[in-house]
Amino acid sequence: MHGDHDFWKRSASMKQMKMSPNQIVPAIKPFSRSAKVKGSLMILASALCFGSYGLWSRLLGREFGVFYQGWVRSGIILAMLLPIAIVGKHFQSIKRQDLRWFSITMVFTVFTQTPLYFAFNHLPLGTATFIFYGLFLLTSYLVGWLFLSEKISILKMVSAFLAFAGLLLTFGVSVNGFSIGAMLLSALSGIASGGEVATSKKITDKYSSLQVTTYSWILILITHLPLSILMGENQLIPEFSLEWFSMLGYAASGLLGFWLVIEGFRHVDASIGGLLGLFEILFSTLFGVLIFNDHLTISVIIGGMIIVIAALLPDVYAMKHSRVKPIPLPPSL
Repeated sequence: MHGDHDFWKRSASMKQMKMSPNQIVPAIKPFSRSAKVKGSLMILASALCFGSYGLWSRLLGREFGVFYQGWVRSGIILAMLLPIAIVGKHFQSIKRQDLRWFSITMVFTVFTQTPLYFAFNHLPLGTATFIFYGLFLLTSYLVGWLFLSEKISILKMVSAFLAFAGLLLTFGVSVNGFSIGAMLLSALSGIASGGEVATSKKITDKYSSLQVTTYSWILILITHLPLSILMGENQLIPEFSLEWFSMLGYAASGLLGFWLVIEGFRHVDASIGGLLGLFEILFSTLFGVLIFNDHLTISVIIGGMIIVIAALLPDVYAMKHSRVKPIPLPPSL
């Protein structure tokens, strides 16, 4: 979940920053009731789009190599994003002092896609999503504390403890029933996405989120294409089939989710948007259970619920105390 992106991971945090001329989110104004309803529905729809990633991954099947699907999807997305970014003049030269943080963010980006795709195809979608979110939350807090001078409040410590407890419960009861490799790759994707989101805060107040995301997909393309060839993956020719329809659906859901979350956050408070965005976890789990007959044990469900509560805490506190939450949640394109 990239950071896929990463519009709605960044949208909430951008509201607390001074907007530069190239930012695509306008200044905050009082929200009318109708605007709030409209924004809420848009963010729910974006959560549905992002929550469908596991669905599309499964429908692609194992015929698509893990690196092959990554570079093909990035190519499709770039074919749509690049014209928008160029026409909208979202690109600007990167200043030397920002190269370090750009580079760090891009390194994290490389590991956000392939590991989660593999996990979705070897674990129940709910289990993969719970593990991803738990590590995302812990990493975003840790990176923020170690490298961004963010304070670890009591609320963050409680949230981190709950996320860790939920992960222990999910891992502990799942390790015998599922591939440990798939679980570790889901964790790797969560760590990479958490690091990506946390470090990107150093650059998204100076550069357009569209520019950062476009660079991310360019990097995924130029790293995954040669890896796909070196690994001997089949370079499939596009055709009219369920698998290729799923590939287009995978890319389209990310792009549609991007537009919906950007528009949605323009009409609701950041904390409300963050709460609604957590429906992505529910949607992903439901797709697995209803469409693929995934079986989730009671222990995994409880562990997942603990992780969700950990993610909820910053948003609930922000909403109650009229503060912007510290780290917006994923997912990415």
